[in-house]
Amino acid sequence: MARTGLRLGPDELEDVAKIRGMLKRAGKDRLALRLRVILLVGQGTTMEQTRRICEVAMCTVLRWVNTYRATGPWGLISRKPREGRRPRLSPDQIRELAEIIDAGPEASGLDTGVWTSPIIADLVRRRFGIKYHPSQIRRILHKLGFSIQYPKQRLSLADKELQGLWIRKELPAIKKSSERGWGVAVRG
Repeated sequence: MARTGLRLGPDELEDVAKIRGMLKRAGKDRLALRLRVILLVGQGTTMEQTRRICEVAMCTVLRWVNTYRATGPWGLISRKPREGRRPRLSPDQIRELAEIIDAGPEASGLDTGVWTSPIIADLVRRRFGIKYHPSQIRRILHKLGFSIQYPKQRLSLADKELQGLWIRKELPAIKKSSERGWGVAVRG
């Protein structure tokens, strides 16, 4: 069971405050927050109050206090960044997925002209036996250099000549009638 509270002498409080100030000036606010927790607890603030003031979980306060006890202030700020979970797709599978996406959905036997993240998630599940949520598929695609494309909406039966005629003849008449106080209101 972790001990509660932390007793710091005036010199130790001053050292922690100096290091915290250096971190804040360097823009390392997340690291400075760890030392703020130590300062608050070291000055007699309860861990529950500290948790609320700093807006962190109680287990986080306990972990930081215990790390400080074991390694001092430098142990809280000189930690190796977390690497995250190992990807479920191997590098070869990721390369293969990128090639499949480059080839297009028709090359994979799909009857659609565009890739969507649910379609790719289903493809990955069928091809590699790995289930991903569509939002994770979007993250993977972003890391591969793909971006979301939104199709332009066009009327399928639009006639460019008739549209041009309408813009040249009809639209000016509508604008003119709205200037007289009646007709269609056009923002503009």
